[in-house]
Amino acid sequence: MLRRTFQLIPGVGPWKEKDLWARGIQTWDDFPGNGTVLGQKLDEAARRRLALAREALERRDLKGLAAMVPPREHWRLYPEFAHDAVYFDIETDGKQEQAPTVVALFDDAGLRVFIQGRNMDELPEAMAERRLWVTFNGSCFDVPVLRDYFGKRFPTPDAHIDLRFVCRRLGMGGGLKEIEDKLGLGRPPHMKGVNGWDAVLLWRAYLARGDVEALRFLVEYNLYDSFQLRSLMDKAYNRALDDLNLEAEPRVPVFERGEVLYDVSRLIMELGPTERDLRVLERVRAQDRELHQD
Repeated sequence: MLRRTFQLIPGVGPWKEKDLWARGIQTWDDFPGNGTVLGQKLDEAARRRLALAREALERRDLKGLAAMVPPREHWRLYPEFAHDAVYFDIETDGKQEQAPTVVALFDDAGLRVFIQGRNMDELPEAMAERRLWVTFNGSCFDVPVLRDYFGKRFPTPDAHIDLRFVCRRLGMGGGLKEIEDKLGLGRPPHMKGVNGWDAVLLWRAYLARGDVEALRFLVEYNLYDSFQLRSLMDKAYNRALDDLNLEAEPRVPVFERGEVLYDVSRLIMELGPTERDLRVLERVRAQDRELHQD
């Protein structure tokens, strides 16, 4: 799809791009090296731009390509750089100056979770390992929250695909869970109806009482928010090709979450209580003993 993208040429928008396709100029290599295609001045700029794009792709220069392709079309970068992608989601404490409580990452290396008070400080380095970020509403919420929290330590990706806006262009509005259900990506029964405010309440229960079961539920919820994005990205990409009537363009295989469910269970079970949690529990138990003695 990336090699079919002519919107990286200044002055070429969706309609001119479709006109080029209709005229048989399907890929960069089909653009004539001479003669008039778009107009004399525009043709010169187009040939220069396409040469730069070919060179950038050969170098695997995602940052350079992302700078040329309009942000609304960054979904087209996906198949070429899927192995560089990280899918992530955050939960916060719900306060006015929101701080991340749990952050789940999913990439080719598998699932990772970062928890406030445990290993959250390691998140910027983990995020910097991947050049392509995939989120749902992350450009409006997740990334600003993390950037405010970590400051200059927080990295900037070469490209960021926000699926909220990709899905909206494809006629799929609403929240992440609503879109998942429409696409047959629904969550297991115990996750149905759980929302962002529930995540805040679970975190507060964990902080107040050292409730590790509340933390485990929260982490499981957040993990689903991350790896479900992989399936959603695949389906959205394929649907975008359908929307453009590009029948000959290869579709990407849709990720099956069964591949990671064992890792979800393992990560959850590894979340034992910390020393702080044990102190909280002991304090709560002591308060309970005092209450019953009275």
